[in-house]
Amino acid sequence: MAESTPTRRSRRTSAALLSAAMIGSVAAGAGVAVPAFADEDYPSWDEVAKAKESEATKAKEIANLTGLLEGLQESSADASQSSQMAAEAYRVTQDDLDAATAREESLDKQSAVAQKAADTSKMRAGLIAAHLAKTGAQDLSLNLFINGNTADDLLSQLGTASKLSEQSETIYRQAVQDKNTAESLIAQAAAATAERKRLSAESKEKYESANDAALGAQAALDAELKKSAELYEQLALLKDTTADVEREYQSGQSAAAAAAALAKAQAAAPAAPAAPGAPAAPAPAAPAAPAAPAPAAPATGGSGNAPATGGSAPAPVVTAPAAPNQSAVQTAIAFARAQLGDAYQLGGSGPDVWDCSGLTKAAYAAAGIYIGTHSATSQYNTMAGQGKLVSFSQVQVGDLVFWGSAGDYYHVAIYVGGGQILEAPDYGKPVRVHSIWSPGQVAPYVGRPA
Repeated sequence: MAESTPTRRSRRTSAALLSAAMIGSVAAGAGVAVPAFADEDYPSWDEVAKAKESEATKAKEIANLTGLLEGLQESSADASQSSQMAAEAYRVTQDDLDAATAREESLDKQSAVAQKAADTSKMRAGLIAAHLAKTGAQDLSLNLFINGNTADDLLSQLGTASKLSEQSETIYRQAVQDKNTAESLIAQAAAATAERKRLSAESKEKYESANDAALGAQAALDAELKKSAELYEQLALLKDTTADVEREYQSGQSAAAAAAALAKAQAAAPAAPAAPGAPAAPAPAAPAAPAAPAPAAPATGGSGNAPATGGSAPAPVVTAPAAPNQSAVQTAIAFARAQLGDAYQLGGSGPDVWDCSGLTKAAYAAAGIYIGTHSATSQYNTMAGQGKLVSFSQVQVGDLVFWGSAGDYYHVAIYVGGGQILEAPDYGKPVRVHSIWSPGQVAPYVGRPA
């Protein structure tokens, strides 16, 4: 057993190199220079058949194949996480762009109204100037207005006129104020336009980066699917089983590892405060792993590495969790379940394509609940701002589960119980129900919108 560990590690590394090679071929097509790796570390069918000649060689090759499968899964998961992070970076920038565009439009309207008010005030001041000129004021001429001198000159001269009545002074002061307001709003609108243009360029750049990362994730997934199909067949040959049995066995192993990782994460999560006079709520039990058929020969699978839960920033203050509104939860989940099988698309918000935050936002909108903008980070911050964060140790059906760390959450899904989430994961993976535990950093708090 100990003898096979270095070999498994080597195989896992070679699997990562193969995925890197396939990702590299995509990147190279986009003009990015990357090194290429061969798949020479993968065993041939002849080598697998020969390995059956002795139990020791067979056991070692089983370990090698298991390590290769783990390596492919890890490489694919890493690429998918990178894709999710790039997608969220685009969504955050798009949020900023939308806000900047709205601000620009608002300031344009305000400055237009202010300019109209300033023009009206200037006209009223001009009428006063004409009146004073007719009454003999020596320091003010009607030509000052008629000949198109600047508003500054007109208002300055008007302000020093010796015959200003109280009403005239009020008109004068209003004209000055309207002029200053219009100039300020015009300057703010110009700054807003410059910011909108900057964010527009940044959004385009982030979108292109997200697409590049998506191509890498798709390539890694294709590599996993292509090679894992053969590896399961080779395992079956060594164990005198079938590829389907091997897949089922591996699913059972993964489910057991996921259940253990979930229990560990819940135990490590900060406890939520109890309501006054009430005992602290116990953490829910970890979901039981589904039974898996045992193959003819035991395989040496990995235990699954549980990622850390939480970032380095101080934990937000949360209140004692209230029980979810079951009616709202059922409505949101029913909406999300109706999208199962729909394709993933960056920025997707229905009706047939979704991304992670687009799906969660629409699901809770169906229940009449606003959870934030089309961004996992925004939805986490919205839950925090509304005092709706709950310790991960007390996650319940309908809660929003976030991946990432403080201020930077890149994935969100709806918890549906039994250690499962409903999510729009990434390119090549449709809307699905899946194990809550996947590579990445799960936040120590979940959102409870209802």
